[in-house]
Amino acid sequence: MRYRFDDFELDTERFALLRAGKPCAVEPKVFDLLAYLAGRPGQVCSMDELVREVWHGRIVSDTTVSSCIKIARKSLGDSGDAQRLIKTVRGRGYAFGAEVTVAGGPSKPSATAAAYRGPSLLAMPLRVDAGDAAAARLGEAVRDDVAAILGRVPLLRIAVQAPWQKDAIAPAARALHEQLGADFLLDGALQSVGDGFRLSLQLVDACTGFQRWSHRFEVAGPLESALSEAPVAVVARLEPQLVRAIHDSVRSATDQPSAQQLFLEAYSVLGLKGWLRDAFAEAAALLRRSAQIDPQFALSPAFLALVCGLGQRIGLVGSREAAVAEAEAAASLAMGLDPLDATVLGYAGCSLADIGQAPRALPILRQAVELDAANAQAWAALGSACMLSGDIEQGVRHLAHGIEISPLDSRLSFWGSFLAVGLLSLGRLDEASIQAELACQRDGRCSFARLARAAVGLARGDPAAAGAAVGEAYRLDPALSPEQIASVTGRRTAAALLDLRPG
Repeated sequence: MRYRFDDFELDTERFALLRAGKPCAVEPKVFDLLAYLAGRPGQVCSMDELVREVWHGRIVSDTTVSSCIKIARKSLGDSGDAQRLIKTVRGRGYAFGAEVTVAGGPSKPSATAAAYRGPSLLAMPLRVDAGDAAAARLGEAVRDDVAAILGRVPLLRIAVQAPWQKDAIAPAARALHEQLGADFLLDGALQSVGDGFRLSLQLVDACTGFQRWSHRFEVAGPLESALSEAPVAVVARLEPQLVRAIHDSVRSATDQPSAQQLFLEAYSVLGLKGWLRDAFAEAAALLRRSAQIDPQFALSPAFLALVCGLGQRIGLVGSREAAVAEAEAAASLAMGLDPLDATVLGYAGCSLADIGQAPRALPILRQAVELDAANAQAWAALGSACMLSGDIEQGVRHLAHGIEISPLDSRLSFWGSFLAVGLLSLGRLDEASIQAELACQRDGRCSFARLARAAVGLARGDPAAAGAAVGEAYRLDPALSPEQIASVTGRRTAAALLDLRPG
């Protein structure tokens, strides 16, 4: 579609904004916002509508939308004072004030015209018994909050409204796939049981109708605590299964993969395979291919920056020098492409902290969690950056929060290792011991968790336990280097642990 207004032309097929025939640089999210407003001239669009349609329901603040409006105005030579093209309707939202004409027919097809839009999830209304008011209220909260939190999954499109909600029977999964384009369905039932609730959920592949995952949650009462705790508990178990389903869907596609599909494959590789050398190498290769296919897609260089930056910090990549250079270049590129995306900022900020630029990373990561309070990766990265800057107490607090709102996947073991060492630095030995043990339980392949356990053993004055943990770490990763051990425990503790390594 080509929208013409004033002396501009906005081409949604070629993702181009032209002024008097000359291309204008515009960030992807700003372009999406302009396209949405230009397609509805004179119509007032509320904040909620813009978040739902432009940000696809992801958790973003009003500040994010306002910042994007400000940049959109600047791209059009407009301003908040003039409001010549984009008008603020106080208390209601924004409206496109220009007269818009639509060019006849679509523009010439381009390589990006049929770009992969990303996977989609339809959150169904939870079934409750008639008259169970508490369960009905909790069911609505779980569905809406889970959908909102899952907005942190990159490229995932989420819908929570459906035309059959007032009907007794919803259409079959395949029909929802064909009618609404849903790839996955989240369905379930909820009932009051004593003082608490029982919640049964299932994730369904809408194309085949097959169940991908199911789980029954026993949710403690009272209702007010259940309203805040149940959605987080659901996301923790659901998100890894959803990522696995997306991974399988992307891998099974028969067409030439798009930049977005390659990114999703890389994203899921680390979650499914764990933070290991071969997983980092596979993810980096996929992300480089993605960036070559679509140089304007910001998530690929952002995630590549994280893989290279974190990989060199913990010794999971080849040349540290090359990885640092690639991480810094990729982070700068990604933030230039989309400085308003919390996921991009979370990845880029994390990579900068990992390559030794914590002071530069801190404001970036703070902006990421302000834009999306559910961004667990950004919270954990912010905690790590604070610890690297010497603010151990703040770092422990942020890292613990990131873990609390995280999915139950391999990241928890890695983040828990650093949290345990941070707690040790604060003299909170019992808490450090608990976190080290949890890190070991969460991923049986993570050598770093065993190093954290070894550090706790040393702090307790138990060299035998510390030596056993070091031996386990080397069993899991015989190539562990002194630099890797120091990256987790600090240099002084690492030197003591090296004396305990098996002969």
